[in-house]
Amino acid sequence: MTIPTVLASIVLLLSGVTATDASRVERVPASQADSAYTPRRGSAERKEILDAMRAHRRQFDARPVVFVVSHLRVQRGWAWLSVRPQSPDGRSRFESESALLQHRAMGWVVREVMPAAGEREGTELEADCAWFQHLRTTFAAVPPAILPAAGRRPCPAVRTG
Repeated sequence: MTIPTVLASIVLLLSGVTATDASRVERVPASQADSAYTPRRGSAERKEILDAMRAHRRQFDARPVVFVVSHLRVQRGWAWLSVRPQSPDGRSRFESESALLQHRAMGWVVREVMPAAGEREGTELEADCAWFQHLRTTFAAVPPAILPAAGRRPCPAVRTG
């Protein structure tokens, strides 16, 4: 038994909670953690997030894909995911995709998908900055720590003249 387990048992005993009652105590899911983290490969949470992204993608493209994850951060029920989809055999590779997901009662849900670079206006830096600024305004509860570096930076000052 670890020290935290022993301490938790002592607290439960002193509070009059039985072992049966303690087993019914709802644990805070990892998706509600206070600091940003990346779910481990093979973890149920990582699989749920990737499955939500696959389900969203199937609305537009029914081909089966495997995601190569380039960025995945989770905090307080929000996740930012950037993937490079490819065919299961790895021969076909598709355009990178990024999305904001939120954990709801029914599981992970894609809330917003970042448009492809060619679909945003301006230079890549301006387009990314404007899009992330829109995202942070629309979803004010999103923890900045889950976003990629481009999503956390302030937008550069617009030069005139």
